[in-house]
Amino acid sequence: MNYKHAYHAGNFADVVKHILLVQLLNQLGQKNKPFYVLDAYGGRGLYSLSSEEARKTGEAKGGIQAFLKADTEKAPAAVKDYMEGIKQAKFTYDNKVYPGSPWWVAHHVEKTAAKKPDAGVRAEAFEAKATEYDALNYQLHKLPIGIQHRDAFEGITAVIPPKEKRGLIFLDPPYEQEHKDFTRLIDLLVAAYNKWPQGTYALWFPIKNIEAVELFYKKLKRTEMRRQLVCELNIYPNDVAVGLNGTGLLVINPPWQFDNRAREILRFLQPVLKVEDAPNLTPDSATNVRWLVGE
Repeated sequence: MNYKHAYHAGNFADVVKHILLVQLLNQLGQKNKPFYVLDAYGGRGLYSLSSEEARKTGEAKGGIQAFLKADTEKAPAAVKDYMEGIKQAKFTYDNKVYPGSPWWVAHHVEKTAAKKPDAGVRAEAFEAKATEYDALNYQLHKLPIGIQHRDAFEGITAVIPPKEKRGLIFLDPPYEQEHKDFTRLIDLLVAAYNKWPQGTYALWFPIKNIEAVELFYKKLKRTEMRRQLVCELNIYPNDVAVGLNGTGLLVINPPWQFDNRAREILRFLQPVLKVEDAPNLTPDSATNVRWLVGE
């Protein structure tokens, strides 16, 4: 995988990741209390599926383009909300746009403020790379989200615990060196958890080297962090050598019943995002939502 997200915008991993993000935001918003959301790796905020990078990989064909062909009449609520968000982004910008995670966060804040002006939802996004930060700041400057040119490893522990006392830290790093990155991210999560154990933390990760993922899980279990939930969707079996076999999301302190909602979402998406040339995978073998560590 190329670390630059423009190559992967709108792929199957983005679709899964952003729908699960929508579900987390929806559940956090169910309580009539303020909360804080930080997207620690903001990227550009908006991506063009007609860009040279996107056309080079064609990954959106198996992701958002496949999703838009699906019948969502009986889909879980978060899937329908995601579909409405995609329509809104296309209407606001253009038909080739794909919104990144900080847009989804800002969109949720905007919707919430329209319904509940005093809801007290506050959002921020970090981006360390200067060119990506400039694009993020330019493209989302009108939306209700604060943009900072900041590194996640320094910034997260500096802004928590937030004044709202409730919230979500969303991490979607590039994973340039898998084994090393997994270890560093666990250290970051532990440091953040120790400072704010009540927070919800969601970390996206790729499933392409199953040995690295299993080692990642083992190391997570050795920490003192409680309530660790893993959500996985594979489009290729783990023993097939491809660039990306599946997508995962680790959620620490998920909202009540999020595991059941995530399971419904992944089971709906599995046939929608199924790859024609991949060995046949059943929903049971392709999706997995399980607790690494319980209460």
